[in-house]
Amino acid sequence: MHRRRALLLPGLLLPGRAVVAQPQQVVIGAEDDWPPYSAEVDGRIQGLTVDLVTAAFAAAGVQARFEPMPYVRCMALTRAGTLLACFNTTRTALIENDYLWPARPMFDERFLIWARADAPTPRTPLRARDLEGQQVAVTRGYEYGAEFDANPRISRVVTAHDENNFRLMLRGRARYTLAPDANTRLLFKRHPDLAGQFKVVGQLDAFGIYTAFSRLHPQSPAMLAAFNDGMKAIQANGVAKAIQERWRQRTAAP
Repeated sequence: MHRRRALLLPGLLLPGRAVVAQPQQVVIGAEDDWPPYSAEVDGRIQGLTVDLVTAAFAAAGVQARFEPMPYVRCMALTRAGTLLACFNTTRTALIENDYLWPARPMFDERFLIWARADAPTPRTPLRARDLEGQQVAVTRGYEYGAEFDANPRISRVVTAHDENNFRLMLRGRARYTLAPDANTRLLFKRHPDLAGQFKVVGQLDAFGIYTAFSRLHPQSPAMLAAFNDGMKAIQANGVAKAIQERWRQRTAAP
């Protein structure tokens, strides 16, 4: 798809007694409707990104709490400094200077190019440049990677939700839309009337998915450093890989 206390120093010793610092807590904005990465289900935020961010902060001694909200609002509040950070974000030139960025993405993703099942199948898989001059349905506020976002020759039909993008294609108001495979499988499970009506006709380049940090929030420098340390740790010790594999199995096609 979002209070704050001064950073505590672990292991602080006072004369005659040992004081055990309580874990630092932070509030992160969480996109509330993009499963399996981050979605509010039965009143609880969950997903691949939620688990990765939780684990990364925990590895750095920080307890993360999540405030679910629509992605556009989440990113706007982070940019304004009201929120410390937000996910799931791609790092492109259009927003590069609006946020602080971790040293590495949490994982890489690839948007697939979807068309109606009855549309002609291209001789070779489509790429971003093949969408020039075509009506492509996209979700408001989403970033789709530099090769797509920076191409002004692609005609965009903007909607509020991925579901709407697929329905626009059924009504003939867009020729293509973009969505990751796992995300689309779950969407079709939630809306079975859409299942079987679309096919993959190409893909965009893979890109990183980030947690973007505010440039204005007072905790950002310290918490970005903690997140970097924690992400490095869980990627080195296999925790991040295990989380990704667990979610891959949950969303695998039957």
